[in-house]
Amino acid sequence: MDMEASIKGFPPYGFSIVVKFGGSLMRDLATCKATLGELERLSERGHRILVVPGGGIPDKAIESVDATHPLAPFTAHHACALAQDQTGYLLADPAFSSKLLACSTLGECRNVAGEGKIPVLLPSRVLFTMGPLEWSWSITSDAVAAWVAWVTGTPQLAILTNVDGVYRDAAISEPAAFIEEITAHELSKLGHTSIDGCAADFMARKGISGVVVNGLHPYRLGDWLEGRPVKATSVAIGPINERPTVTMAGGPR
Repeated sequence: MDMEASIKGFPPYGFSIVVKFGGSLMRDLATCKATLGELERLSERGHRILVVPGGGIPDKAIESVDATHPLAPFTAHHACALAQDQTGYLLADPAFSSKLLACSTLGECRNVAGEGKIPVLLPSRVLFTMGPLEWSWSITSDAVAAWVAWVTGTPQLAILTNVDGVYRDAAISEPAAFIEEITAHELSKLGHTSIDGCAADFMARKGISGVVVNGLHPYRLGDWLEGRPVKATSVAIGPINERPTVTMAGGPR
């Protein structure tokens, strides 16, 4: 996907990557803080980052209620979007970061980034106003992040989660099942993995590339962004065999 440099009357958002910050990363608050610190360092090195938070602990509470007392789709959809907001407020709190700021609109996000900060989108207001998503448990914050990347014209999406990447058949304990590189189209065929199938399909259809990477290792995203070898799953737009192979020295972190 090409980023428009400028269209008269329509200033670009100018983000280079949308980072979906998985709520699972908040289970270890010290590591969570370290990962947010790495995002700040990447921002200082010129990467224009927009953070979309996962639902985290509030989302798990909603799922727990739904498991025993099935919620109406309206209730589940709106409650889960607000759960993302709650996680976003925590990530942007001074207890965890100094450069992240919570933003309720995409315009705010653009302005905050222009001031050298990292915007954290609280997505409920945008989602409730525009209504782009089906009210379904199959739609997760991964899909929200993919949609935000498309709306803002951002060419790359990073899914920060608590596993090393994508594994076939969700066999995370089997090294042979790990996928180093895959197209978004092929990824969508795997269904729900460490990225939801709807997000992968959206990436394929909208031409968004990216990575699924373990946020518990704070430096992996930076390594991937700057072309160093790293254990993660790179998600390409087109056929893998049509892209050049780059050999790098050293092993992945």
